[in-house]
Amino acid sequence: MKQTIVLSIANTDFSFNLTVNDHADYVDAIARGGSLCGASHNFAARTVDTKQKEALMTLLEQSPGAEVQIAGALKGEFSPVLDITVKK
Repeated sequence: MKQTIVLSIANTDFSFNLTVNDHADYVDAIARGGSLCGASHNFAARTVDTKQKEALMTLLEQSPGAEVQIAGALKGEFSPVLDITVKK
């Protein structure tokens, strides 16, 4: 499954192409105790449209913490919270 998610960031639309493996790699990196900022940066950089990668890297350099916000928005859209209850 591949899903394209468009985020409007600082008046620019960025397209990100996510797969199940991209999502799993991001979650696994954090679960292993890796850096949240590092994992978020890699997640955003790996999934942004190749034509927009340079613009995204510039944005990330100029906006500390933006990678965490971007990754959070991508994760929330790609893997929405489900309403799950246990029946007894």
